[in-house]
Amino acid sequence: MQKTVFVLAALAACFIPLISGHGMVLDPIARGSRWRCSGKAPRNYDDNGLYCGGYFTQWDKNGGKCGLCGDNYADEMPRMNELGGTYGQGEIVQQYRKGGVIDVKVMVTANHMGHFEFNLCDLDEAMGNETEACYGQYPLLDDKGNRKWYLKSAATGEYLVKVQLPKELTCEHCSLQWTYVAGNNWGWCGDGTGALGCGPQETFRTCSDISILDSSDVRLYEGFDYCSRASRSLNSISVDDEIPESDVEGQD
Repeated sequence: MQKTVFVLAALAACFIPLISGHGMVLDPIARGSRWRCSGKAPRNYDDNGLYCGGYFTQWDKNGGKCGLCGDNYADEMPRMNELGGTYGQGEIVQQYRKGGVIDVKVMVTANHMGHFEFNLCDLDEAMGNETEACYGQYPLLDDKGNRKWYLKSAATGEYLVKVQLPKELTCEHCSLQWTYVAGNNWGWCGDGTGALGCGPQETFRTCSDISILDSSDVRLYEGFDYCSRASRSLNSISVDDEIPESDVEGQD
C-alpha cells in the first residue's frame, strides 16, 4: 500500500508544471494592471501571471520564496512590481475610510481552487521601505474574521472579498498585498498522508497602492476611484490563458 501511494505521489509531481492558475486584483487595481484603465501606466500584458517566476523557479531555485509583489525572488531589486520598479510608480488607486470593511475584486482567469490572503504595508511608517516585515505587520482578515479566504468553486471570473482594515491605521500611502495560493497540486500533508492542496503550491501575488484616511480628513473623497471600470476595460482579460513561457522554460 505504501509503495502504491509513493508511486501515485511521484506521478502527481510529474504533472505539477501542467497545472496553472492565473489572476489579478482589479479593485484596488494592482500596479501591473493599471494600464487596463489608464493610458499613462506602463503595460504588462502578463499581469495575471505574477507567480513568483513560476512553480519550479519558486520552489526548486528559490526555496519557496517569492517577490513581495509576485516577481521572481531572485530578480534584481527593485523588482518590476515593487516600489521603484517598472510598474511600482506608487500612484494611489483607491481611498478607504479608517477601520472600514472594503470590497476587494479579484479576477481569476484560470481557477485551481486554493485560497487568498491579504496583507498591508504602511509605507508612511516604513518611510517608503517596502519589505516582507512591513507586510507582515498587518495581516488582514475577511469580514467573517478568517485569515484565509477559500475559493468555493472552480469557476473563473470576478470574485468579491470583503476585507477588514485595521481599526486605527491611517496612511497617505499603504500597499495592499494579495496572495493567491493554489490548491490543486498533490503533496504530503505532514501527518503521513497526502492530498490535493498539501505541500508546495503555485503562488500569485500583486500589490496595490492605496490611502486609508480618517473620516475627518479633508482629503477623503467618497467617490474616489482610479479605475472604477477596470473589469470592463477595452483591454480585455482572457479566462483561458496558457502557462507563461517563463514557467515552461523553468521546466528544464
